[in-house]
Amino acid sequence: MMTVFVVCFFVGLALTLLIAFFGVDSLELHGDAGGAHGHGHGHGGPSMFNTSSLLAGLTVFGGVGYVLNKVGMTSGLLILLVAIAAGLGMAWLFFLLYAKVIYKHDDSMKASDFELSGQLGKLTVPIVGDGMGEMVYVLQGTKRSISVRSENGESMAKGTKVVILNMSKGVATVTEFNEY
Repeated sequence: MMTVFVVCFFVGLALTLLIAFFGVDSLELHGDAGGAHGHGHGHGGPSMFNTSSLLAGLTVFGGVGYVLNKVGMTSGLLILLVAIAAGLGMAWLFFLLYAKVIYKHDDSMKASDFELSGQLGKLTVPIVGDGMGEMVYVLQGTKRSISVRSENGESMAKGTKVVILNMSKGVATVTEFNEY
């Protein structure tokens, strides 16, 4: 039993140090088809099974189990139960730290931040018939441009205000924006 505690402690500690020095893309393990991926915040909140929480729990489980063995506690079952409780408690504390402090201030890019349907802009290169033009628009405070084509193949002059209907293969389909 002592070997299990020592291995858990050193594996948890070693992985924690590796992640601290070399970084990891904040693995969150949950049941989507995507498996483990970084910054998976699209599911409504941080995962309780994030890397930091799991490693903290593993390290504390191993450390507490080892210390209890060394101080002379004789009941193997009691040592195991206390070590499990300590590991789960520390994992929960790290999850709370992650959810309340780190995740709350994480401004990672989300796909929804870059949804272009409904985006307003102005043509900088006219659209001639079924051809393509270019529009400029502002997204998150930055002026950007994108290739566009008209919805029904009609021509549109430079300077026309347009709205993006959808995206296909990096080209936006637009229609003229009429202010009422």
